[in-house]
Amino acid sequence: MRLCINPSCKVPNHPDNDDNSICQSCGSELLIDDCYSVTKLLNDSGGFGVVYEIENPAGQAKILKILKQELNEDSKAVSLFQQEAFVLGQIEHAGIPKIETYVHHTLVDGKILHGIVMQKILGLNLEEWINQRQNKPIAQKRAIVWLRQLVEILSLVHSRGYFHRDIKPANVMMTPSGQLVLIDFGTAREATHTYLAKIGGLQGVTSICSVGYTAPEQEKGFAVPQSDFYSLGCTMIHLVTGKYPLDYYNPARDMFEWRSHATEISDEFGDLIDVLIARKPSDRPVNCESILKVLKEIEKIDQLAPHHKNSKRKSIQKALKESTRKPPSPIVLTVAVIVAACAGLSIGTVIKISVIGEEINIQLPVFRQKRITPTRYFIGHSDNVQNLAISPNGKTLASASDDGTVKFWDLENDNPNPIREIRDQGGWVRAVVFISDREIATAGQDKNIKIINIASGKIERTLSKHTNLINNLAIAPASNLIASGSYDNTVNLWQISTGKLLRTLTGHKDKIWGVAIAPDGKVVVSASRDKELRIWDVKTGETIKELKGHQSGVTAVLITPDGKQIISASNDKSIRIWDLASGKQLFVLTGHDEVIGSLAITSNGKYLVSGSKERSDIKDNSASIRLWNLQNRSSIANLIGHVDLVNSLVISSDNLKLISSGQDKNINVWDLPKF
Repeated sequence: MRLCINPSCKVPNHPDNDDNSICQSCGSELLIDDCYSVTKLLNDSGGFGVVYEIENPAGQAKILKILKQELNEDSKAVSLFQQEAFVLGQIEHAGIPKIETYVHHTLVDGKILHGIVMQKILGLNLEEWINQRQNKPIAQKRAIVWLRQLVEILSLVHSRGYFHRDIKPANVMMTPSGQLVLIDFGTAREATHTYLAKIGGLQGVTSICSVGYTAPEQEKGFAVPQSDFYSLGCTMIHLVTGKYPLDYYNPARDMFEWRSHATEISDEFGDLIDVLIARKPSDRPVNCESILKVLKEIEKIDQLAPHHKNSKRKSIQKALKESTRKPPSPIVLTVAVIVAACAGLSIGTVIKISVIGEEINIQLPVFRQKRITPTRYFIGHSDNVQNLAISPNGKTLASASDDGTVKFWDLENDNPNPIREIRDQGGWVRAVVFISDREIATAGQDKNIKIINIASGKIERTLSKHTNLINNLAIAPASNLIASGSYDNTVNLWQISTGKLLRTLTGHKDKIWGVAIAPDGKVVVSASRDKELRIWDVKTGETIKELKGHQSGVTAVLITPDGKQIISASNDKSIRIWDLASGKQLFVLTGHDEVIGSLAITSNGKYLVSGSKERSDIKDNSASIRLWNLQNRSSIANLIGHVDLVNSLVISSDNLKLISSGQDKNINVWDLPKF
């Protein structure tokens, strides 16, 4: 049965829909993104979205989550919905659904529905599962295994700067293999943005509540990573007692009195759950690693004979105390630095902030020498700034953003505001390149490349062939060549002057995250989430070499100005330098404490710049941007300013200016040392 997803359709399951591409009841398109057929309505009772089962052309079942039509005009709801797509798209783990694409579906009346296509998780959610067994509590052994799985998933989510905000049994799926999968990331939030919004007095903090599972501070609109631990603790209460947590809540004492209803749970494991649901965030574990450490100690005790257990119980109590006594969360420190900078405080100043009624003193770090801060800022984007490009004459900067715009900035004057804006109706703009001082090419969510006249903002040519989001562009004007890398796992080569597709390069097994063209235009290099780089012959479209060595997805790639070497960056936090002719790895640069998202090289090929994300818990050695001397293979300067992942870097032709952008929505301009 082929269903119509138009919320106004009176007969969405019209019997004649199976043989038509148009709904026979309302006239709306039935195929989603020109390829997915909707086969089953799974859930329309949620307040945020409607969930369907769909099939791709190969007959494989997927999940389609559609933002409810009445929320499409609510910018905050749309932002949260897009956040889910972004978070899932950045994380690869068996415990997190894999996203395939973000879609816009146009109805017969012209209205647009937002949708996310993702992996279908087979199995029941834990609420369904425990109801199916007549609310019989789970044993401690299973509880420990499940808690560890969920904490390991959360550790990955938190390490990327996000927290979930809505953990509960209904949002945890169990696959037939026993693997737990955390779903519904629609309420996930960037930690630094949330803190800034609350502490800095900005708007935009959203209170997400699931009664019985939501932490007290989150109910007041102030979620922190430890709020996830509270929800996790309440989820465990539900599982080890078989009943809803609020059944055990005593309002007079403001606490859950659940322990007597879980007689099979050891005192040590019960103590851990109670620490997770502590009323104050500061009384909960400071991070996921501390929870895993306590679980490990509990398992050691469970394996001992009864008469040996007492001597080991002190180690559990010690681990529980240590889990809440570590230094302040990295996120709090990050915000402290930001707030201090905004207030004009000097580095080294002790400041106080109030978090849920608790006053915390924070000593701002004293930075070492060779630390550089921005000299200018460009302000105007409302979402992640994904890509930057400098015009051939060096006077104008173009920035592409997930807010659906390309903005232009004057590099010669001090104006911090954009001088021009082109709004793309196709959603996120992920890439921009200058074809000339008069034309740009853009690409992004709608799968098309658009050649645009800057002065008029009019689209002069549209290049269409990709079947998924285009993440990056590379251009070789002298060779009349533009290359595009897509989430459809392919690289396309196009003729700039005509828009003709020259050839499609296939071979990668996952999304393309970076492309580069050699100075002579004869070779293209691609970087992929499949952990590999490929060198391609432009003339034949054949793979010349596959470069393997990175331990995680390859996020960025460039070819040195002399055309002899390839430089790649990865989520494994390393930078690798390869010989282009032989494909041999020459050396590796390490030093970043987080994933690396961008690279740029000076015109003389001697100095490299890499963009990552600061770790504010590492006072002396962490930086969002690093400057490297490729001749002696050393890091020579740290650039401090961004508070989230740096997505793009460009260097002026005279090598005197670096411009950076990132997921913090900022564009920073830096003065580089004279080389």
